Amino acid sequence: MYDESKEDIIDRIRGEKAKTRKGKVILKKREGEFHEGSKNCLFISSNKRTELLKNFMQDIYILRKPLTCYMPKLHQNLSNLLDKIDSLVDICIYNSCSFFFCIFSTKKNPSRFILGRLYNKNILDYYVFSLVSFIPFHIFPLSKEIISDTKPIVLIQGSYFDQTDVTKYLKNILFDFFKHRNVDSFTRNSIQRLIVLTAYERIVSIDNNCVNGTSNTSRGDSGENANKLGSDNLSSSVGIKGALTDNVGINNVGGKSNRSYRDVDGKNKYVISFRQYLLRKGVLSQTDKDIPELEEIGPRFEFTLENYKIPDYHLFQEAIKKADIPKKNKIKKVKVDEFGNSIKRVYVQKQNFTKLHTKHTKILKKTNKVNSKKGKHE
Repeated sequence: MYDESKEDIIDRIRGEKAKTRKGKVILKKREGEFHEGSKNCLFISSNKRTELLKNFMQDIYILRKPLTCYMPKLHQNLSNLLDKIDSLVDICIYNSCSFFFCIFSTKKNPSRFILGRLYNKNILDYYVFSLVSFIPFHIFPLSKEIISDTKPIVLIQGSYFDQTDVTKYLKNILFDFFKHRNVDSFTRNSIQRLIVLTAYERIVSIDNNCVNGTSNTSRGDSGENANKLGSDNLSSSVGIKGALTDNVGINNVGGKSNRSYRDVDGKNKYVISFRQYLLRKGVLSQTDKDIPELEEIGPRFEFTLENYKIPDYHLFQEAIKKADIPKKNKIKKVKVDEFGNSIKRVYVQKQNFTKLHTKHTKILKKTNKVNSKKGKHE
């Protein structure tokens, strides 16, 4: 039994016939689904955290609503989180979550968070990030205009995401996390948010003790315009006050303003920035030549990649594989309306009322005899 492959088990389950209605539902769930539903995310805190990390997780939780499971309390059993990924996976399985977002602090780096996902109730991959800077929701005046549970447009830019297999998987999980729910179709007026994730290189100038940022995006006019969206220079045109734009290092993590973004081994060479903008109704109706004016609604944060566990190649190919949907046999004389109700065409023979069977046949026979006698006397 343990030597059977996954396909053999599915074929064996399909061959079984349920004796009850409940058993039929259980066997149907075991077969799996052809279309993947929207993924829930578990937001959880480890045994140590800072107040900044708590506010950061709360803002990311607002972005993911309502596909969430929020656990803001400290969990003492999640100390040394990287060694206890299995316990985190068990919590995700118990709460029916495919994503997990956990914050934790250490002495060397007080602001770290981990983002991972599951496949078939097992860990697929996870990535450990270090939070560099963070500006919360409530500082932006237009943050209240956004409606929750709206699907955004996600733009991920930068040549960094195409360098290695690690960065390609990183791009995949970031898009999978911020795209929100899966929908078949949507209207133009329902799009209200634009999320821009930009990867750029920061080089430390030792002489001037300052940080210079150079972004790496694809060539062409579209890449240049997209680069403007993700840079800090856009903040002057998105309606944010000067006190906010001048001090981009507000809530700078670690308490050091001149932080080195390039380590000895080059791990923190690239920085990923997150920006969210509000799309007005007239923005999408403009021509391609017009550059839309975007208004930032927050939150704004920057983070770097520290550690990772990429998925196995064959397991990842199995996770993204699209199942072959069997074609349904067309049923004759059956139509489905717009509301999903099946309308069937049935042909009924003409009724012969003389041969109509009724319950009280004796009474009818008596009345027929009385009527026949009256006719004779007349």
